[in-house]
Amino acid sequence: MTWYRFGEWIIERRFRVLLVLGALTLFFGYFAAQTQLVTSFGDLLPKNHPFIKTYGKYEEFFGGTNTVTIMVEARNGTIYTHDIIAKVAAMTRDMDLVYGVQHGSVRSLTNASFFRPLPGGVILNAPILPEGAIPKTPRELEELKSNVHRNPGVVFGQFVSLDEKAAKITATFLESRLDYRKIFEETYKLVVDPHRDSSVRIYVYGPPILYGWVYHYTPQIFRIFMVTVIALWVLLYLYFHDWRGALRPTISGVICAIWGLGFIRLIGFALDPLVLVIPFLITARAVSHSVQMHDRYYEEYYRLRDKEKAILSAFSELFVPSLSGILTDAFGVLVILLVPVLFLQKLAITASFWIAAIIVSELLLNPIVYYYLEPPRIEVIERREKGVFKRMLEAIARPMLSPGGRIVTTLATVAVIVLCAFFWTGLKVGDPSSETPYLWPTSAYNRAAKAIESKFGGVDPFLVVVELQGRTVLDDPQLYRVMDEYQRYMEGDPEISGSYSLADQLANSGGPLKEFQFKWSVLPTSKRTTGALLQSFLAGSSPLATAFILTPRREATQITLYCRNREGENVQRIVARTQRFFKDPSHQVPGVEFKPGGGIIGQLAAANQEIIDNDLRLNILAFATIYIIVLITYRSFMAGLYLLFPLALANAAINAYMGAHEIGININTLPVVTVGVGFGIDYAIYIVSRIIEELALGREIQDATYHALVTSGKAVAFTALTLVASVLFWYWSSIRFDAEMGLLLAVWMFVSMLGAMTILPVLIVIFDPKFIHREKERVIASRRPDLAQRAVAAASA
Repeated sequence: MTWYRFGEWIIERRFRVLLVLGALTLFFGYFAAQTQLVTSFGDLLPKNHPFIKTYGKYEEFFGGTNTVTIMVEARNGTIYTHDIIAKVAAMTRDMDLVYGVQHGSVRSLTNASFFRPLPGGVILNAPILPEGAIPKTPRELEELKSNVHRNPGVVFGQFVSLDEKAAKITATFLESRLDYRKIFEETYKLVVDPHRDSSVRIYVYGPPILYGWVYHYTPQIFRIFMVTVIALWVLLYLYFHDWRGALRPTISGVICAIWGLGFIRLIGFALDPLVLVIPFLITARAVSHSVQMHDRYYEEYYRLRDKEKAILSAFSELFVPSLSGILTDAFGVLVILLVPVLFLQKLAITASFWIAAIIVSELLLNPIVYYYLEPPRIEVIERREKGVFKRMLEAIARPMLSPGGRIVTTLATVAVIVLCAFFWTGLKVGDPSSETPYLWPTSAYNRAAKAIESKFGGVDPFLVVVELQGRTVLDDPQLYRVMDEYQRYMEGDPEISGSYSLADQLANSGGPLKEFQFKWSVLPTSKRTTGALLQSFLAGSSPLATAFILTPRREATQITLYCRNREGENVQRIVARTQRFFKDPSHQVPGVEFKPGGGIIGQLAAANQEIIDNDLRLNILAFATIYIIVLITYRSFMAGLYLLFPLALANAAINAYMGAHEIGININTLPVVTVGVGFGIDYAIYIVSRIIEELALGREIQDATYHALVTSGKAVAFTALTLVASVLFWYWSSIRFDAEMGLLLAVWMFVSMLGAMTILPVLIVIFDPKFIHREKERVIASRRPDLAQRAVAAASA
């Protein structure tokens, strides 16, 4: 009777409890009102990974993931018209005005240079546009075209497509000044929109634009959220047949959300638009627990016909199962803290607190809310007991628990396991396709990626930083030979569309120095020639103008590979080939260290490696945490195995679903999947706890299991189906990631519910485990008077 007396204590001191909880809710509400939506790709990266350290050291010069690519494509003919070249020049100039841009990083054909011969044998590294002016006449346009062709691989093929129908502009943004919303808005307002017309198509690509689209679609999510809330209200009303049934779970959800949002802001974190589905589902879990309590309250009131006794009876019976279910969710999420990724660590802390806040809204506040609400009408409860939903469960439960039904259920479960194992093989680490998983394939962003790739090949860079110990190393021709060999080696990979390095620049410089005989456009073979070519490239340019390829202090250069897609297998192969190449002793250069890891491909490789290293460990720790809590709850080693089986089945089903639908395990899906590990264990806990109660009333194991399924199981099935139905609205979101992750977690909870409602009770009936009967005796010993009364009522029924 311990929890019964605790419920009495709460009701007796309801004013003080309400005062404390109200003050805390106002406190968290103050901070919740200041919640910000912020996403940062940098928080997704494992900071201690060598690739990320290399990226952080040189991203100021060589750029990183925060690069925007704009392609201007002529609708008819080539780009060599006055109007199109003027557009490219104006867009290049205006791009330097966008907030957060790294000045000097904006590059296009209009600010590129070439070697120009002057009278007296002077060779000048001059701007590619004649006299720096926009060409107007056919002769000037032809001269521009000739200048572009003099720079194959540097301008032609890099900033002008090989079919000469498109031009490219690139710009890198500073990590310290990232504001995705502002970058997105200013890029379109200042650069893109003023130059759209019937003569060109303009495409924009790059992570800052991607996250800008996410912010752009965020208001749509809030509209979907409101529709979801209305749908939940309607379903709750239809289930309970009165407004109290809709109000009470809503109170739990709202208070839980206020505490969760307030805590996020209180500790200085922000809400990421890409994981809005997680707080929504946590709040939905609060509603789920509340439905269990409300359903039990109606049942106890019908039995006792006394409001306060019904409140205390429902509270005491469900306190332990509710607390265990909440704690398994909270601690199961907290294990994410072990992954050395800032975003995941933030998520672990905030999601765990948010889930733990359900204890306040569900267990501490519940008795008081029921105390002030009018009790339900008896005819309403009777109508619910004869409703379609309960009749369906009764029609399914009894045949399922019969000898034949047990065999069918067991065989069906085995078939599901085999099916899951088959589709599980399709699960991939990393992005499963070249499209971004954040937006739908038909989105403007994914269309831009395909258009740019069709003209310029790969759009995702992979950088190898070449660190130099002393400036004299730059004059070593062996350095450029190794760089060139690496580029040719990697271009043999079908997913590499091209490459660029200082070696290409020096090779292109050879022809002009030999009276523009381009047969001499080859790599230098002596230190003297190397130094001369290098000086001719750097002459007349500021250190900032050439920082994209050689740092101002000349301590590092870089090699860039352009990759066609970012599929996990391709990323892994590109990195492995790179590491294998530079481990070869013949590719070692004295005073030089080759460090891969820059660009979006390098960062994805680092993130994917962390997933490979931590995914299995996270799942083991999450299941172990849940097992320990179940062990403490039921004081049995076998109890954990029984209750974890439906959860493991749901985990297998989710991995199979992801494999079948080409949803990869990446740095974004990992937290969603890990959060989902604990979701659904409460279904099994509620079912098993009710079986123990029914056994304590004197029922046999099969009869007790049947009554558990048609009472507590009714609320379990309803909450799972309600969550599935409500999440379906998310599938209309333009943010594909939120839509798919919402559906993924809905499938997870549905499968968890099916496991808790089918194979778990069948296994309990077949094996009649000892822990069930041991817990039954403990329940009998602790509540003899009440159980005797209920046993008489059960026998008469």
